[in-house]
Amino acid sequence: DACDRVGMSDQTPAATSGRPPIHVVTRDEFEAVADVIMPVVYPVTIAMALCVALVNLLHTPGVESAGTGGMTTAVYAEKASDSASVKLEGAMANAAVFIAFITAATFALFLLFKYRLAKVIWAYMGFSGLLIFGLLGGNILLQVLDKLEIAVDMISVYLFLWNFSAGGALMTFFWPGPLVVKQGYLIFISTIVSYYFTQIPEWTTWTLLVAMALYDLYAVLTPNGPLKMIVELAQERDEDIPALVYESRGTPDAGLRRRRTSARETAESRASEATSEMSPLIQDRSPASDDGDSRFHLPDSIKLGLGDFIFYSVLVGRAAMYSPITCLCCFTSVLFGLVITLLGLGLYGKALPALPVSIALGTLSFFGARFYLEPFVVDLYAHGIFVI
Repeated sequence: DACDRVGMSDQTPAATSGRPPIHVVTRDEFEAVADVIMPVVYPVTIAMALCVALVNLLHTPGVESAGTGGMTTAVYAEKASDSASVKLEGAMANAAVFIAFITAATFALFLLFKYRLAKVIWAYMGFSGLLIFGLLGGNILLQVLDKLEIAVDMISVYLFLWNFSAGGALMTFFWPGPLVVKQGYLIFISTIVSYYFTQIPEWTTWTLLVAMALYDLYAVLTPNGPLKMIVELAQERDEDIPALVYESRGTPDAGLRRRRTSARETAESRASEATSEMSPLIQDRSPASDDGDSRFHLPDSIKLGLGDFIFYSVLVGRAAMYSPITCLCCFTSVLFGLVITLLGLGLYGKALPALPVSIALGTLSFFGARFYLEPFVVDLYAHGIFVI
């Protein structure tokens, strides 16, 4: 009997229960996933860092902006003397107006795309890009030059702005060119827009971020979501999505190294991947394999909407206005949320909203660091206690 018990111990619980064995991630598989994820993490890091740099350089501590005077403060202009309940109600009203506008604009974009009026979309985006580079970017440039006390003649400034703006609009929307140049201009767009969004009053900013995360869930995951319909229509027509999208490209053979299959399944997957297309964000345009061993798959190229860049940077920029501790906590939380979202893309193989996880973690990190972590660190410092 003892010998029989020893012999039976060789069978694992997974084998006796019929469950598939647990797969241990190897170093090669981990590096393959990192090769695809990091080209998305790097530009997001750069965009947030640039926004934080502008906030630290141009923002005056203790002076709260009254808002940009646009749609984000169309209903309520926040005042320091208002009570918390009044600020919350006003912030929710401002966020509702902004979300309504974004929803209407996205459905309008879908209708234009559906009826093959993509030229109208690209013309509008090109004109908007020219204004962002020339007017908004030029205003920031003048503020930076004034803050750093750098004397430059206006003719040189205008020539630089014209070349930078015209080149950016053409390279981003119309002309083919090096991918790195387009990526750089897209990062500049997100930095410029996000800096202006950091001037929104504090209560409206945080309410708007939460509202945008909830809207992202609706727009991407629900059957009638506008972003979901645009992605499906683009896949059906085999066309690019008419939107500001950052495209990253990982290691060319990363997709092959990620698959853990038998010799026959590996050959079939290579044949299918050779003809697969690149994915929009967050969406795998090539359908995932139905094989049981293909549990995780990330496309070799991932596309991330520029709105995600902007709202990530707004959150971190707003945190930078309070203290470096809150900024660092939010910075790492947003990146961690982005990585979680990308891993979810690899697991589920379908479009996922990029805002909810990062915004949730970043918001929790901000208030946790502001009201708990920072007072604790300051108290330790006041008592001469240093934790290394």
